[in-house]
Amino acid sequence: MRKTLSIIVMLLMLAGCTVSNLSAEEVLKKMETAESYSAEAKMAVKNNKSVFYYNLKQFYKQQDKFRVEFYDDYGNLKQTMIYNDGQCAIYHSKIDKPFKTQNFLDAKEHNSFITTFIGYYKEDPEANWSRGKINDNDYYVFRCNMKSNNSFFSSAELYVNSKNAVPKMLCIYGEDGGKTMEVEYKSFKYNDSIDDSMFFIE
Repeated sequence: MRKTLSIIVMLLMLAGCTVSNLSAEEVLKKMETAESYSAEAKMAVKNNKSVFYYNLKQFYKQQDKFRVEFYDDYGNLKQTMIYNDGQCAIYHSKIDKPFKTQNFLDAKEHNSFITTFIGYYKEDPEANWSRGKINDNDYYVFRCNMKSNNSFFSSAELYVNSKNAVPKMLCIYGEDGGKTMEVEYKSFKYNDSIDDSMFFIE
């Protein structure tokens, strides 16, 4: 009796593991069709001389509404960048009026979103994926070239958990093949309840 029960339990566990793994196509579709998402993130950006580190909170909502909040190491909000309906505004914590710019679509902030990566991935006929591991967890690694005028943003790869389609890490490489940007996502939530007012530009 015990032997029979043990076999049943093992079969159920194996079946559960099989069901819980999504295909690469299902993972891509979930990322692409998400109505909204939010995440905390750590971002490192390298230029010719130094590496700069940022603490971020990201908010995305269809259609093409982006919000990035920058925090210091103590959790204080320093700067907010909002992109909505073709307009971009930067709010500084110590300045009353926002600075408006059109310089968002090829900026590091825009490239830190998985939505931007998916756009590049769909446009690249050479885009591909493989399997990888981080800390013994299984990930799909999606790779593509980037249509960018910035030599620091030439290609990218995105690590996504194969069981729940939650992104783990985005790596961007320059034309010389060196890593120029890395984003590690934390507390990523799909279809998070995000109010439209968060993307309002004065």
